[in-house]
Parts: sequence; structure tokens; C-alpha cells
Amino acid sequence: MGGTDKNNFLNQIGKDKSGDGHGDILIWKRKAERYLCLSGLQYTIIHPGGLIDTEPNKMELILDVDDKLMQNEKKSISRADVANLCIAALTESGRKSVSFDCISRQLEGEGSVKSAEETLKAFLEKGETCNYALGPKGM
Repeated sequence: MGGTDKNNFLNQIGKDKSGDGHGDILIWKRKAERYLCLSGLQYTIIHPGGLIDTEPNKMELILDVDDKLMQNEKKSISRADVANLCIAALTESGRKSVSFDCISRQLEGEGSVKSAEETLKAFLEKGETCNYALGPKGM
């Protein structure tokens, strides 16, 4: 996540104090994703929030597009939940190409946590995907 914001801290890694040098990790990543989208190949691009080491399926998975999840106070997801989303993409994508952001959060109230497959299927039914026209200029 963070690919639409040129000032994201990940874009600063590798730059010197004046802002010159290597860097722009997310900008280059987003450019590569855009080429993949234009290639005609089927794809699933997953933008996870901060990766943490917790048990999978203990948290509710939240999927959205275009860095909307960056507004949340907590922007993390377990590595295992991201792996489960990758597997779900293989079985549930229905031959649709899609790009999305993901985080997790404590389930509010009573109820059981939906599986990665159920969460992805519900998201795909909405027909949303990241808009690669958004982001820093020059992409």
C-alpha cells in the first residue's frame, strides 16, 4: 500500500538528505504493476499493509483499492493472511484480473472471521480494482 503517495516513507529509502539518489520504491513498483495490467495477462496484485507475525484467521480481512486503507490507524496484516489471500486468488478469481490493498483488524462484536476465500469472493463481486491512473506524475 502507499503507491499513490510519492511522499510515502518507503519512497524515501535510498535517498540522501537532499532527496536525490535511489529510492521511489513504491513508485517503481506501481510502474511495473501498470505494465502488467496493460500486458493482457491475467493477474492478481496484492498490496498488503505492514506485515506482522500473528496467527492467520484471527482477524477480519479488509480489502479496498487506491490507498483508501491508508486512512486507518492500524494498517497491518499477518504474513499468513497474505499467503491465504494469494491461495484464494488462485481458486476464487474467476479468471478476473484485479489489484487491491489489504489489512486486517479485530472483528467487531460477535461472529466468526470470514475465510480469505469468502473475503476475496465478496470483494470481486463488487468489481473494483486499483486505478493505475492515480499516483505520482510521470508514471
